[in-house]
Amino acid sequence: MRAGSGSWKAIEPVRKTQVREGGQAMWSDTDSCLKCSICVAACPVYRADPEFLGPKALGPDWYRLFQQGDTRPFAHVDDCTFCQLCEAACPAGVPVAHLIALQKSLVKRPFRMRVRDSVLTRPHWVARVPGALGLAPPALGRALGLSASAWRVRRRRRPRFDPLAAAVSARGTVGLFVDCFSRGYDREAVGAARALLEVWGFGVREVPGQSLCCGAAAYASGRPAQAGSMAKQMAAGLARDAQHLQWLVTLNATCDGTLRDEWPRFLDAVPVVPVRAFDDVAAEEAPEAFWRRLRAGAPHPPVALHTTCRGKVARGEGGLSRLAALAGIAAEPLDAACCGAAGSYAFKREHAAIAQKMGRKAGQAMPAGTGGLWVDSGTCAVHLEEMSGVRARHPAVWLWEAWQQAAHGPATLRERE
Repeated sequence: MRAGSGSWKAIEPVRKTQVREGGQAMWSDTDSCLKCSICVAACPVYRADPEFLGPKALGPDWYRLFQQGDTRPFAHVDDCTFCQLCEAACPAGVPVAHLIALQKSLVKRPFRMRVRDSVLTRPHWVARVPGALGLAPPALGRALGLSASAWRVRRRRRPRFDPLAAAVSARGTVGLFVDCFSRGYDREAVGAARALLEVWGFGVREVPGQSLCCGAAAYASGRPAQAGSMAKQMAAGLARDAQHLQWLVTLNATCDGTLRDEWPRFLDAVPVVPVRAFDDVAAEEAPEAFWRRLRAGAPHPPVALHTTCRGKVARGEGGLSRLAALAGIAAEPLDAACCGAAGSYAFKREHAAIAQKMGRKAGQAMPAGTGGLWVDSGTCAVHLEEMSGVRARHPAVWLWEAWQQAAHGPATLRERE
């Protein structure tokens, strides 16, 4: 164990965790652990890293000692990915992952790691200069503790957009939530999602208007106070930019879960309009004529599906399967929990071996003969593609490409039907 320098002020806000159920505010004690070890069975890091103590020891067990005045963090607490699968599995509602994140805040790290983490926990800074991590000299990156994965992230192209798609009568205006990673590195997914929403008849406004962060990366790295400040800043930006929108459409499962769950429960922030994931919007709002056109087009090769860990925690696993079925594409879910990317986790040199081990295991679970992989988070897509060699993209990109192939003319439903 290493001595820490935390304070009661950092821990006090989560001694009681608000749980919303059926519109009624309920409170669950953070010390209600049953010692059942279900969280341990759900932890992907515990299976990959023999030195990792597991979520029960690092969460509620540590917190009991902390309440007794022992402020020392446990060894290897930083190896937690903050996937929250332990928390979702807990039958007692203990915020296991958040207790671990608070313990991380007590760890004393070398100066070089603090500098690196100051950048990685502010991905909206990096998004303003795409490729900034890759531009850093390798020697400097190694000195700061960046993994080789940081140099492999490349900005993806923005797809060609047919302006006729916007000619259909608007069904109202929605906000396309552009997260940090998509803003800097995956304009392909942003462009495809926007084009599809307009084909379906919606006006689209990309929000927030400037590069801001929801706080997910900071919380995962053990900086809850920073996460709260960033969440409030983004909430203020959304309150300004997302006025009069029907809902926010998210492309990244981590950001979706953060806005949907983390903000009201842990970060004292609330989205200005309802939050909906892209796959839900596609399944529930795209006209049946759109799906008929896709199913009538050329056959598509089967795809594998990976709902990222935060997506599973926030909404379950059925969204991507539902999209594939509507499009008439054979699909099989990837038998994997957390792939090891987990935001900036795989970019940290000390986590590279664990992240690659988890990613290779996910890659080995890839169904034979798959033509590609649908992933609902950009960083996970990059990591899984690197580990498996299979093309990994956001489902919006695949659907847009399929629509372009099927629609041999003006890309509007009204003009084609």
